[in-house]
Amino acid sequence: MRTPKRRALGRLLAVLAAASLFAVGCGDNGDSAEPADEPAATAAGQDAPDSTEASDASESDSDPEPSSTDDDAPGTDRIVIGAISTLDGPFAALGDFSMHGVKLALLEYGGTLDGTATRDGVSGASVAGIPIELVIEGSDATPDVAVEATRKMVEQDGANIVIGPLSGDEGLALKDYIRELPHVTLVNGTSASQDLTLRDPADNVFRFGGDGAMWTFGVGTYAYEELGYRRIATVAEDYSYPYDQVGAVLTEFCALGGTVAERIWVPLGTQDYSSFVAQIPSDVDGVFFAMGGTDAINFVKQYDEFTGQAIPLIAGPTAVDQSVLSELGSRAEGLISSGPVVDDSGLAEFDAFAEYLDSVFPGQTPNIFNVYYYVAIKSALQALEEVGGDINDDSRAFQAALAQQSWVTPIGPVSLDDNRQAVVDMYLRRVENGAQGTIETLPKVNATLGFDRDDYIAQGSFSRENPSCG
Repeated sequence: MRTPKRRALGRLLAVLAAASLFAVGCGDNGDSAEPADEPAATAAGQDAPDSTEASDASESDSDPEPSSTDDDAPGTDRIVIGAISTLDGPFAALGDFSMHGVKLALLEYGGTLDGTATRDGVSGASVAGIPIELVIEGSDATPDVAVEATRKMVEQDGANIVIGPLSGDEGLALKDYIRELPHVTLVNGTSASQDLTLRDPADNVFRFGGDGAMWTFGVGTYAYEELGYRRIATVAEDYSYPYDQVGAVLTEFCALGGTVAERIWVPLGTQDYSSFVAQIPSDVDGVFFAMGGTDAINFVKQYDEFTGQAIPLIAGPTAVDQSVLSELGSRAEGLISSGPVVDDSGLAEFDAFAEYLDSVFPGQTPNIFNVYYYVAIKSALQALEEVGGDINDDSRAFQAALAQQSWVTPIGPVSLDDNRQAVVDMYLRRVENGAQGTIETLPKVNATLGFDRDDYIAQGSFSRENPSCG
């Protein structure tokens, strides 16, 4: 994996110091065993906590009040894992990718695919000798549907662990639901809303990937210092995840002296972008766009038709994720973004995952969705293994072990902070020959982007108008 360039990293640190002042002013790793029949997707490389830690956690309440009879207690004879993603709506294709990641991890634990369809499950997986039952439910990227699907998995199917969801506002809604069920554990998939973990965290909610702001780290600095932009416009979907992307870009860009001429927000699932493109001022140096799935594809095509590509684009992480690059074709060439997945990382774990993915789901390549869902469920399985699959203490020991997970994933090392939010590497990227190439590796990006935590939180959640700029 490439190391950061000293000059660029120095600039980035300087921006962090300057942006911290700006933000206040805004106001507003051991070896894991390989599966018997499948190649190892990654070397788990985890630094397992001392076994006494999990034991102490489970003994903190030595005689918990059972919620049901011993025969019916969750996890006595099986562990039910529910997986939820957007299997309908504008992000349906991304939901398919996420389920590939879930299934790959279960194959490593002895599972066999029940079929090739997205909603087909996995049979025969087990951890510490306890069978795992996989339940799959779909949403359409709306919070209400995601909550109802999760409620069904928990209250009817008996899910002990939920993996997901995919979209930002869904994650916030599931946090509120799961918070009231401390014996159930939510391990986030790719919901990238910053406030899932940064503000008012829930003890039973874990995220092993970055949030939307972390995924966009470095783009504002690059646009100002390397591309020479001084005045930009932004076009993004109108919900929490794009707010975080735009907020991170503007925090950096405006701290350096840049301004934003117009912030344009579009409804999720928009088909006709002509009226939104018409709002872009003609005198800006560039346009930052933050979208995903078919929204990103439709926007770029219509942007080109209306502007003739006269104004350069820079992109949010999912706007040019590997899941949409093939659809954008040559139009994606040269687009700058930041994100957690890059094709030339050089990590042996990434190469092994890519080979494994293609062997099970031919033609698929690593992207944010299959990688992050894989990392989420693999982290849960490793924690279950450490506690012998025992979740009969209302999952307290399991959740303690999960909080201590630290291992080398297909996209680099991961560990969790006190809010159970991942600290991870990010990559400043340029699309070259249809793939994401590394401009610079940004190591150990945290939830406050390196800013003082109190100052960063004091600026308030990113929104349509926050941070102020220009």
